[in-house]
Amino acid sequence: MPVIDITLMRGEVPRIADHLLPDDVAVVAKNCHFNHGIISPFMSDAAAGISLPAAPKTLYRYRADHWLQWPIAVDVVPSPIAQDPHGRVYYTDGNYPKVTTEAIALGSGAKPTAWYRLGLPAPPAVIVSSVAPPSGGSDDTITDDETRYYVQTWLTAFGEEGPPSPASLPVEMPIPGSAVALNLTAPAQNDRNITHRRLYRSVSGAGTADYLLVAELPIATASYTDGLGSDDLGPVLETYDYLPPPDNMRGLCLMANGIAAGFAGNEVLFSGAYLPYAWPQANRQTTQHDVVAIAASGTSLVVATKGYPYLFSGVTPSAINGVKLDLEQACVSARSMIVVAGQVIYASPDGLVSVGGNGGLVITEGMITRDQWQQYQPETLRAWAHEGKYIGLTDSHGFVFDPVSGDFRHFDNRWDAAWHDLERDSLYIAKGATLYRWRDGNTSITTTWRSKEFVAPVASAFNTLRVVTSDASKVGIKLLVDGIEVMSLAMGQMPAGAFRLPAVRGTKWQLEVAAQAEVERIILATSMAEAS
Repeated sequence: MPVIDITLMRGEVPRIADHLLPDDVAVVAKNCHFNHGIISPFMSDAAAGISLPAAPKTLYRYRADHWLQWPIAVDVVPSPIAQDPHGRVYYTDGNYPKVTTEAIALGSGAKPTAWYRLGLPAPPAVIVSSVAPPSGGSDDTITDDETRYYVQTWLTAFGEEGPPSPASLPVEMPIPGSAVALNLTAPAQNDRNITHRRLYRSVSGAGTADYLLVAELPIATASYTDGLGSDDLGPVLETYDYLPPPDNMRGLCLMANGIAAGFAGNEVLFSGAYLPYAWPQANRQTTQHDVVAIAASGTSLVVATKGYPYLFSGVTPSAINGVKLDLEQACVSARSMIVVAGQVIYASPDGLVSVGGNGGLVITEGMITRDQWQQYQPETLRAWAHEGKYIGLTDSHGFVFDPVSGDFRHFDNRWDAAWHDLERDSLYIAKGATLYRWRDGNTSITTTWRSKEFVAPVASAFNTLRVVTSDASKVGIKLLVDGIEVMSLAMGQMPAGAFRLPAVRGTKWQLEVAAQAEVERIILATSMAEAS
């Protein structure tokens, strides 16, 4: 082994023993990246100039520079409706699904300052109080008798219409043109932004029966008299199955074609297309085990459970089909599931799992063992996507993983919540109540990179070291021989060119740099000529 020449640097592969690693792979790679094939330190975080009312656990940037925040884990999605004039935002927090708008979300204090329950329940049945025949009318023939029923629906200020009430008691109409007096009740608790109701009545003819619109009334209207003829009625009732989501629904996300998805227990739910308040019973499917997390990628929905994962696909809510994948990898952290570079990735007991159209696999299996992964406390993992990387933070570790190249490295930074802003290509992080842009500052932070153990067939004596760097004053280096530290130069002590090492012999040689500048090459040689 005449010379050790490290010209390409990469991240870690903890699964492989130090002496069996490829020459460019690190034993320790912390606070650095390898975008250029060399060691480049992370930059400091840049202050965003934004202070929040309190430290959040969930962040969401809402229009311009308004920030919504929650002290618990929350799933948030924007409105799927194009150019939504209300600026609606939908979220699930484990209490019940909610919707907020620009008009009510941006008060003083922690935002959102107000919200409504998502969805509309069926109203109570309409009460028929009397039937008054027209003046001069008479029951002269049985062929014109009519039996009529009434239903009502509730409407929000957004124009959302819920499911119909139960049908009223039958109204017998022996005389055509009779006026029917109806009694109406207001919602007992209006926490769903209900502003109007619609009345419908049954109409039969040509072998079909349906409910047609009679009137749309303000919600405070207590009574109404229907004297309309059949030709004066409005459109057909279309919201029979527009049920509200269950209170325990979580995991709200948006698929393609305006379909919202969520889950409750072992049930996967899909909304109507572009109707995130309507969750038909027919659009619900079940899994073998309780669902932990879901994530949408195009027209597919990946469902991670306490057992097998599932893949649901379809372009319309009523035509979505689910497949249980042959992969025994449960999800151990709901907040670990994100979409990175078109892959849905989540934490399992064995490592990170990737699921796509071709199935799933443990993508970190060749990089980290199950026992090593368990030391990361994966059940505490929170993750964000940024620049095609998986950014993970547990109670004990912070790491960056590139699912394309397999690059894996660590970082020391900690934060309470984060938001990946695609528009600004920034990862905003909250440290307490202060916002920063991750790695967007002007100061390099100290990176640590330790090489593999280079093993000589016989005891060798390397006596010269050269570190090629953009600034030698910002690089420190350690030399370990047979596991013992034999030399340590702090930043500012290392010469700019090749220099002599202490006289030592050994079979295992390892180098560690601590740097605030780029390190392009490391040469360990037996002479000054070899290191030049």
